[in-house]
Amino acid sequence: MTDSLPISFSTDRTLLVALRGWNDAGEAASTAVSMIEDEHALDRLVVTIDDEVYYDYGAFRPRIENDAEGRRVIRWPGVRIAAAPGDREQRLYTLTGLEPSLRWRSFAAEVVAACRLESIERIVIVGALLADAPHTRDIRVSVTSDDPQVRALLGIEASQYEGPTGIPSVIAEAARAIGIPVVSLWAAVPHYTSGPETHSPKATLALLDELAGLVDVEVDRGELEREAEAWEERFDDAVAADDELVAYVRYLEEARDVMDSDAATGDAIAAEFERFLAKDDDDPDAPRGRRSPDSR
Repeated sequence: MTDSLPISFSTDRTLLVALRGWNDAGEAASTAVSMIEDEHALDRLVVTIDDEVYYDYGAFRPRIENDAEGRRVIRWPGVRIAAAPGDREQRLYTLTGLEPSLRWRSFAAEVVAACRLESIERIVIVGALLADAPHTRDIRVSVTSDDPQVRALLGIEASQYEGPTGIPSVIAEAARAIGIPVVSLWAAVPHYTSGPETHSPKATLALLDELAGLVDVEVDRGELEREAEAWEERFDDAVAADDELVAYVRYLEEARDVMDSDAATGDAIAAEFERFLAKDDDDPDAPRGRRSPDSR
């Protein structure tokens, strides 16, 4: 592969990567890609990576289950690459499962080796992160790439994030090293809606919207849309019952409105934040809305 090759995420062999764990807030990314797998019958197992060198079984325990024949089997933590049945066009692949806890570089090398064997030409990282975002507004999805040709093609920018990272970034770096272009999609999930086993259907919908345009893939979203409406109503009620949360979400909404406006400069955003802090300082008995609800 060379940088001179034309890029098309809608026709080239493309791998969608969505791993459960730190990179999957609200299970938004893994749910989106699982829905694509189900809708398009991507059930041909290409490869499984479940080597014990990659997982801490104390943190991610294997499960014992009954298989289709009624036999007791152990399901080990791992990931799989899947595609359409062998007699269909191999355009879309998925990498799903549980993110590894150990030896990330070796793991990424195995993923890239599988991409080479299947002649996969593009990779799309699908993730979700916890963010200071209001549940009452559309879920934002950032679309970035470190590849200049991809950025020019899609009209997107390079990521400016610096800080702790996860296995998707390691896979992306390993792929770019051998000439496979990568695009990253990250949904911003309101952090105060998170919790054990909490799914964020609104974020899943936002990711599916972006994937539909990027890789030309659609799924039946009727049930998911109903779940997203119920999710938003549930948090409307939860916020209304807590004055501190009311103030905090109102601030997030106002900050988001400033960012979405034509006046969305750094100075304008900073001024909005200072105005919110001043509200609390004017009334020492007022709810401290700027405090994260998770810190209670």
